[in-house]
Amino acid sequence: MANNQLSTDFNNNIRNVQAVFDLLVAQQPTLMSLIRVGPPARATKEEWTEDSLVPSTTTIASFDTNGAGTGINVASTAGMVAGQILRFETSAGADRGELVKIASVDSATDLTVVRLFGGNPGSAVTLATGDVVHTVSKPRAEKSSASADPGYEEAIAFNYTQIFRRTAELSRTAMAVANYGVANSMAAQIERHMLSIMAEANNQLIWGEKELRTGSNNGSFGGILSFLRGGNVDTTGSALSATIINNMLEAVYADGASSNNYAIVCAPNQAKRISGFNTAGTNPVVSVPQGSTTAGGYISTFVGNLPVADGAFTARVVVEPNFPKDKVALIDLNRIELAYLTPFGVKDATTPGMDGIAETIIGELTVRIKDGQKAHAIATGLTV
Repeated sequence: MANNQLSTDFNNNIRNVQAVFDLLVAQQPTLMSLIRVGPPARATKEEWTEDSLVPSTTTIASFDTNGAGTGINVASTAGMVAGQILRFETSAGADRGELVKIASVDSATDLTVVRLFGGNPGSAVTLATGDVVHTVSKPRAEKSSASADPGYEEAIAFNYTQIFRRTAELSRTAMAVANYGVANSMAAQIERHMLSIMAEANNQLIWGEKELRTGSNNGSFGGILSFLRGGNVDTTGSALSATIINNMLEAVYADGASSNNYAIVCAPNQAKRISGFNTAGTNPVVSVPQGSTTAGGYISTFVGNLPVADGAFTARVVVEPNFPKDKVALIDLNRIELAYLTPFGVKDATTPGMDGIAETIIGELTVRIKDGQKAHAIATGLTV
């Protein structure tokens, strides 16, 4: 953006430059430029309700007798009711091959079930500690009366806002001297400082940790790496491969995620590995016309090997130089948004008697990263 397009109306105490800041962000090849701006933040601790991507599951913790009995202790019976049909998978995902019906919910962790629901199979299987419990359905009897289902506690996530500030100072001599290609020196300084703020905010978007701001502590917002921690994590610890990316795609899809706006975020070294996926000897040879001076190629979109209802599960490749070189993240851009508590503005910071002028650029924002444990994924410990 040309420097002379920035307002320098020094008669106005506070000038809103959010539109200029947004334009500068959009013009830079950073991760932040891909993140949409959502509704404004409402407090320094910004809270939101997490989406429920899939029906909740639980795991078997123990048994009243053994894995072939009717008393099953699970991690949580939240949302379960008598008459509900359940199925089971091993921890590796293999179907146990039996449906059961809940006879009673005896406590927050204890169930009594009726084995062999529907008479198939002919004998009860032996369940095991660690098996995953899934809901099939909650059938109702004919002419059954209305009854309340168990209430669900909304999952609330939060992030803190962070203040970004820079101050530009120029002597009156510098203001008076004409610089080649710059119509207004202070406007040029402000624009450069906004670019510096954008770079800082982009780093925070990646590396940030949530920290409450107090009178003695500078607060900060949490970024992508902190919100994805503990969720869909692939710690294969080898060279990045198509298999690792497909595993991440499958993990978020199993959690109910959509497939229309995903990005693979990585440093340049891992982006080159992704582009190298197309160099196997079984791939078609690229024909270059005679006399052409163009060579090379890259992958901008990764097509997963998981067919889904609306087509292939795909993700665009986003190169972010500030991303850790040993990690690759799969993020749902529909579930990440910037939220400004106060838009960026410029105000006079000139002290009385100063031989020059000072202008402060200041704004406060955070980022909402929704369903960090389910809608996104990350591969760690990759070969650099």
